[in-house]
Amino acid sequence: MDISDLDDLESSVQDLLSLAKIELEEKRLQQQRDEQIDQEIGKIKQRLEPLLSQVEQMLSQLVSEDFVDSMTRQKLEEKAADLKQKLADAPLLATQTIDRQMLLNEERLLDERLTEQTNRWRQALKADLLEMISEQEDFFSATDAAIAVRAYAHDLKAINSLEEVVDALIAQINDHSEEGPVARLRGSHEQTLAFIYNKALENRSRVERAPDVQPRVRHRTSEKRPNPYGILEGKVVIFGGHDRLETVIRNRLRDSSVNLIWCTAQAGPQIAVQSESHIVTADLILVITGYTSHKLTDKAVQAAQRAGKNVEMVNTTGVVRVLEAIEYGLKSQQLARRLKSHYSKPA
Repeated sequence: MDISDLDDLESSVQDLLSLAKIELEEKRLQQQRDEQIDQEIGKIKQRLEPLLSQVEQMLSQLVSEDFVDSMTRQKLEEKAADLKQKLADAPLLATQTIDRQMLLNEERLLDERLTEQTNRWRQALKADLLEMISEQEDFFSATDAAIAVRAYAHDLKAINSLEEVVDALIAQINDHSEEGPVARLRGSHEQTLAFIYNKALENRSRVERAPDVQPRVRHRTSEKRPNPYGILEGKVVIFGGHDRLETVIRNRLRDSSVNLIWCTAQAGPQIAVQSESHIVTADLILVITGYTSHKLTDKAVQAAQRAGKNVEMVNTTGVVRVLEAIEYGLKSQQLARRLKSHYSKPA
């Protein structure tokens, strides 16, 4: 086992702990959901029932023949009907309100996880850049290292490490300078880096074969910044959920190769039929039972059975569980394909 193996192990453990924290918090939020919905229904009724009572009381005083053609009476009757409908819809309205709040909380948790992953990657990047700088054995290659460093200036600033790396760059340039310490701070460290960067570009323009100093991937898990879903690929068909949930999931998967076909609870019958037609070529089929009708669920299951496909039921109203189901389902299939390909090769 070498240092890179330890780096990978440490990163994987930290990410797993971060994921466990998310699951614990998501579970807590889900457990509170029913209680919060009941409280929200109570708030809605507390506001609307007195209004309905006032309207009905006034209507009771406008019953004589003198008010048969009254526009005010007609409007009051319409308002009473509207209030009654809103009271009947109170559970749905309350559910939508609480689930919007839950989605925001879950997005915050996912963003915190990504920030932790990215900052660990940035710390590893700093180590790779410092090693790159220390390995340069002449003045021109040491100066050229500024081009690679500047490409990651934003990441270094995010972890307050730009000064440390620029100081190392200055020291390495001066160590190989035949004219003494020519590199020095010129304003801020960022301004100094820009100055050395421009000098490096000038040096490149003067020779046919310029050095191209780049950091090796030693401490980082990959050259690219972390993306938990970046390696996912496949066709996923989802039935259920709601428009806001779909938007959040699509945003999280935007840098992946996942082709997402989604029929939400608000979608019409035509969209449902179109979604069913994609089942034959789907790699993963999900039904979000927390937000779908029995009719839509039955249609999805029957279409999957005809195509010889399995359906995974996801009993949730939140984004974390849906993303987990997509990630686990696609990764499992990718692994199965690799194993099949490996064992099917001739000896």
